Amino acid sequence: MEFTVETTTALLARTPGALSALLRDLPEEWTLRNEGGDSWSAFDIVGHLIHADRTIWLIRARTILEHGEAREFSPVDRFGQKEASKGKSLGQLLDEFTDVRAESLRELQELGLSAEDLVRHGLHPAFGTVKMSELLATWAAHDLNHLHQLARVMAVQYREAVGAWQAYLGVMACKGHGG
Repeated sequence: MEFTVETTTALLARTPGALSALLRDLPEEWTLRNEGGDSWSAFDIVGHLIHADRTIWLIRARTILEHGEAREFSPVDRFGQKEASKGKSLGQLLDEFTDVRAESLRELQELGLSAEDLVRHGLHPAFGTVKMSELLATWAAHDLNHLHQLARVMAVQYREAVGAWQAYLGVMACKGHGG
């Protein structure tokens, strides 16, 4: 699939609604449990998406526009949502994500990215040179990655309950793909 800003924003605009439809008003057994250890719950995933919108995507897009490869992107705090989510309910996080994403998409539109802007380069601390279009495509794929993670985290709560059918449920065997 060829990258376009329009196809990317079409997906990005739907993520808050998809999360709200799946998670809002579910019992906490579904939304606060994780896969064990330091893995993330549905609550953590929503918090992470909020944190990412506030601290990664548009900041890096502006860095590319203003500095190109002359300034390396700031490192990402992949666990920054922990502190920011304290004391909030999942419903509050879902509402916050809806608002934050809408603002992010407004700001992205206001950048008025041209075809030339999409091939401009930035400097990622681990990957080196990356293009604006790759950054924006990654934003959409990042949403999908966490929707996949969310399905897995929730499904494994029934790992024992499904019994022998576990053999036919690939989501139960998935080992994850990083955060």
